[in-house]
Amino acid sequence: MVVRDGKLVKQSDVVREAVRAGEWKKALRIAKDFRINVTKAQREVMARAYECMVHPDFYRQIGTDIPRAIAQGKEVVSCLYGA
Repeated sequence: MVVRDGKLVKQSDVVREAVRAGEWKKALRIAKDFRINVTKAQREVMARAYECMVHPDFYRQIGTDIPRAIAQGKEVVSCLYGA
């Protein structure tokens, strides 16, 4: 839970708002750590997408297709928490 304007807001609601606003980095940063109703594979895809946004040089060095990894993460978070 997050306190916003004196009210408790669920993390999943924050992710939904970020997805609607196109704030993918924020959505992925939060959603990659969710455990309930998210498979391990989905978490891994979201985590890799976020990491590619934050540390693109490292992932480029190890041969990761950065745009593809980010697109896959966006797809997963959008499917789980999109409108």
